[in-house]
Amino acid sequence: MDCLSKRKLGAFVGLTAICLSNRVSAKPVTIPTFSVQLCGIASPSAKTNDLALRQYLAHFSRIDLDESSLKPKLGIDGIPCIRPVVRNTAVSLIHRAVELGYARWDPASGMFDLDTWMVDLVRSEQFGHSQYDRRSGGTTKLIKNQQIRFKFPWILIVTASIVVTIAILILQFGRLSSLMIRRTSIACSGIAEVRSKIRGIAIPTSAALKIAHTDIQAVAYLRTTKKYGHNGWRITGRDSEQISCSIDDGTGCIDVDLTHSNIHFSNRVSIYNDIPGEHLGRTPYMDDTNIMFEYIPVGAVVTLIGTLVPDDNCFRAMENVHVFDGDERMEVRRLKFRVLLCIGVLLTLSVLIFLRAG
Repeated sequence: MDCLSKRKLGAFVGLTAICLSNRVSAKPVTIPTFSVQLCGIASPSAKTNDLALRQYLAHFSRIDLDESSLKPKLGIDGIPCIRPVVRNTAVSLIHRAVELGYARWDPASGMFDLDTWMVDLVRSEQFGHSQYDRRSGGTTKLIKNQQIRFKFPWILIVTASIVVTIAILILQFGRLSSLMIRRTSIACSGIAEVRSKIRGIAIPTSAALKIAHTDIQAVAYLRTTKKYGHNGWRITGRDSEQISCSIDDGTGCIDVDLTHSNIHFSNRVSIYNDIPGEHLGRTPYMDDTNIMFEYIPVGAVVTLIGTLVPDDNCFRAMENVHVFDGDERMEVRRLKFRVLLCIGVLLTLSVLIFLRAG
C-alpha cells in the first residue's frame, strides 16, 4: 500500500470517528430550489460569507448541472446529499465553492468528498503553503497561497546581448581599419579609384564660401538654425554646403569635389540674432534665433580617406570618403574606446555565464 493510500485510509477513519462522536452537524449548504444538501461542505459562520455563498449558488439551476450528478447519496450519518457537476464540464460545484472561499470542508455535512479533499491537500503541500485562519465560533478555514514563480530569462537576454555586442564590435573594427591605412603622397601614382589617404592644404578652386555676419571663408560648412519659442529652443533648419578645392601636400596638387563626401568639422561659430559670438548667459526671448556654423576654413590642413574617382579635370569624392579638419586621430581614439568598451562588455557577459554554469 503506497503512502497516498495509507493517508486516505487514515483520514477516512479519523473523519468517521469525528462524525460518529459529534452528532451536532454544521449548517448544511443547499442550492436554492433544491431540497437536498451538498456533500462534505458547510456554510461559514459569518453572515457576510453565508450571504456570498447563497448568492453564488443562486446562479445555478437544474438545467446548468449534470443530471447524473444530482442523484442523492447517503452519507455516513444516513443523510442524503448530492455532488453537482456543471453540465458539459468536469467542474465540481462543491470543490469550486471551497476553492473560492465561499464554503469550508466539513466531514459532518453528509458524505465527505474524501478523494477531492485528499487531492486538494496534497496539491497544497506540493505547490503552496497552507495556513489556518481562526474564525468566530471555532470554525477553521483552509487558505491556500499558491506561489507563482517567474523564471527570469537571463540566458536569452545574455545571449542576445552578446550577439548585439559582437555586431557592434565588428562594425567599429571595420570603421577603425578603414582609417588606419597608410598615407599616400599625391605625387605617387595609383590614387584614382583606389582607397587611399592624402593630407594637404585645402584651397578653393572658385569663390570660397562665406559664413554669414563674419569674415570667415570656408571650403565646407554645416549650418544649424534654432529658434526660441514657448517650448524652448527648437531646430528649424539644417543644411550643408561644400565646394571644389585644391589639395596640396607638398609633393603635388589635385582638385577634389567634396560635394558628396562625409565631412568631420572641428571649428564652429555661433550667430545669435545676427551677432556672432556665444550666447551663454543671455536671457532668450520669443523668436530669438541662433545659427551654429561648423566649418573647415580656407587654407586649413585636411585629411581625405576614401576612394577618389576621376571626373573631367578633377577628382570626385565618393560617399565613403571621409574628410577630416586636420587629421583623423580624434576619430581613431573614439573608435578605439568603443572597441575596448565592447570587449569589456563581452568579458563581463562571459564571466556571468561561467558563474551561472558553475
